[in-house]
Amino acid sequence: MVDPRSRGGWLRDPLFAFFAIGALFFVVYALLSRDSTTPITLSQSSKALLISEWEMLTGKSAQGDDIDAILNDYYQRELLYREGLAAELHLSDASVRELIIELMQQRVTGEIVEPTPKDLVNFYTDNMQRYYTEASISFSQQVFLSEPENPEQFREQLNQDGAKPGAVPWQGTDFPDYGVSMIRGLFGQPLLEVLQGLASGEWWGPYESRQGWHYFRVTDRSAPQLLPFERVRDQVLADYQAAAVAQAVADFTDARRFQYPFVVAP
Repeated sequence: MVDPRSRGGWLRDPLFAFFAIGALFFVVYALLSRDSTTPITLSQSSKALLISEWEMLTGKSAQGDDIDAILNDYYQRELLYREGLAAELHLSDASVRELIIELMQQRVTGEIVEPTPKDLVNFYTDNMQRYYTEASISFSQQVFLSEPENPEQFREQLNQDGAKPGAVPWQGTDFPDYGVSMIRGLFGQPLLEVLQGLASGEWWGPYESRQGWHYFRVTDRSAPQLLPFERVRDQVLADYQAAAVAQAVADFTDARRFQYPFVVAP
């Protein structure tokens, strides 16, 4: 049988009292923290800058009511900013996320060291595949809204007698030295592949598209040509700087991978 005198003895235990008081302090601190205020401060120099910007924008001298409005606008915007962070909008809004990523990238990379002429030439040499012109094709087309009754016979007539009256395509009829990317944009990938496979000098077709039925005649082709360094120096400089930024970001993220394990949800 338990001694009645021992009931509630744990209430008189000094160790229990110590933990109980600690827990009480924790609860009180949590309640106070929930209701605590964080001041929105504005330095005198920042205040002067806000007023100066307002005066420059409006062309007027800020008076008492104007200054009150300027300060109230600053307060409202700062309050909304802090509430937005508390609501974690930066985690859900794509535009805000991209802005933060861009600003962090700028902080990570810092100022890119200006490359020497030797650096640029070496970069050009190591990445020559970037500085070729694209292949081009010179060709003509005839377009018809419906497929000719005898397509093969009509093709023979084109080769013997030249162009026949057909629909006037919005793209035009003659395409001198058009790059493959431009052809793809005008006609789409399927017709680009057709043109790349055609023998030169004859009319071929018809090939169907949304515009109608096409007959093509390829007259010339140009293979990719390496552009000289002097002609693409500005592009080489831009590529060099982009590569430096990419490397800085890669080094920064690689050094922190242990802090941010990457998990793809099943």
